[in-house]
Amino acid sequence: MKHFTLALAALAFQTVSAQNIQRLGIQVEYISRPSEPFPSGVTSYTVVVNQSYRDQYEAELEQWEIDTQLAQETYESEMEAYNSKGTGAKVLERALLDERKPQLLLPAKPDQVEYVFDPGIISSKIDMQGMTRMEGGVVVTLEIQSFEDSPPEDGKQEIKDKEGNVSYRYFRTMKYRQPIRFTVELPDGSVVLDEVLTNSENYTIYTSDKYTSKSALNKAWNPMVVAKRLSRMSVEASTIAMNSILNDRFCFSKKTRPMTIYHAKTKKKVDYTDLNNAALDMKIAMGKYLDQPDESAAGIRTCVAVWEQVLGEADYENKKARINAKMAGLLYLNLINANIWLEDYDRVDELFDAMRRLDVKKSAEGTAEGLDTFSDEQRRRKDINS
Repeated sequence: MKHFTLALAALAFQTVSAQNIQRLGIQVEYISRPSEPFPSGVTSYTVVVNQSYRDQYEAELEQWEIDTQLAQETYESEMEAYNSKGTGAKVLERALLDERKPQLLLPAKPDQVEYVFDPGIISSKIDMQGMTRMEGGVVVTLEIQSFEDSPPEDGKQEIKDKEGNVSYRYFRTMKYRQPIRFTVELPDGSVVLDEVLTNSENYTIYTSDKYTSKSALNKAWNPMVVAKRLSRMSVEASTIAMNSILNDRFCFSKKTRPMTIYHAKTKKKVDYTDLNNAALDMKIAMGKYLDQPDESAAGIRTCVAVWEQVLGEADYENKKARINAKMAGLLYLNLINANIWLEDYDRVDELFDAMRRLDVKKSAEGTAEGLDTFSDEQRRRKDINS
């Protein structure tokens, strides 16, 4: 339990059925153990960002600067020789050899077709939680590949007003993607991850703004500006996804998971004070999970004792019973959630088995969908990190 950090935001009570069942929703923020922990002692990392097309552009730019300097020097040398000649010699050479005054011919500067990213900004998007950014540890390498797009296609949208008049709006669409390969290399040189984010079929569709005429669309459409903007958007989204993958697999990372605590509304003939108090006590106990883990665990166990005692009075055949089949099923969910956060996974399995053997209505099992998977995954992560 010491590995989890919980910060809870309580939501308002809401009635969810005609039987006055109530739920208290909370957001559980916790530290998730890595699914593939690094070897012991590996606690630092660095991020390297490569852009092959940037290297090509910078090489072309460097060559352009060299060629420009050479052209300037050649021009100055030719002008010096030209100016040293007398007027008669210049006239004679022009007449006989068709030689004219030297001209400065500069090479064309290469176009920066693709957006070039600042490696420092991109690398700062990778935050491996619980680890220190420094040399000598894990090396995360991001290889930003070339931006790919399809030829744009024109489209139009028909619009009818209340009088039936028809007008059109013109727009342009295109498919695009920018794959990023990312690798994780351990200090011993072994590679534990080598993936490309974006497969051969994973394109995103871009749709331009809509215009009242094709000419307005053509005037606003700048392919290079559009491509660079989409490139930035694509890489930004990819770095967020990569950061999530890296933290989930290799780090003790912060996550948030919703949780619902079930109770019921007290009426004149039926008293649910015990369940109402237990729901509030559970909220309070979870709020102490970070700073007072022992007190928090004690509070959770107190709630568990209440729910187990109340579950003992369940009457699965009587719909009008204080604890009928539906309420019993929801109490099972309270107990399952509580034991997951107590990390008593054997007890969680027992509760699931008991709930599924009884007639606790499909609503409870439907609400529990995914909870068993979460419990199994938490157990697995605890075992491999022990």
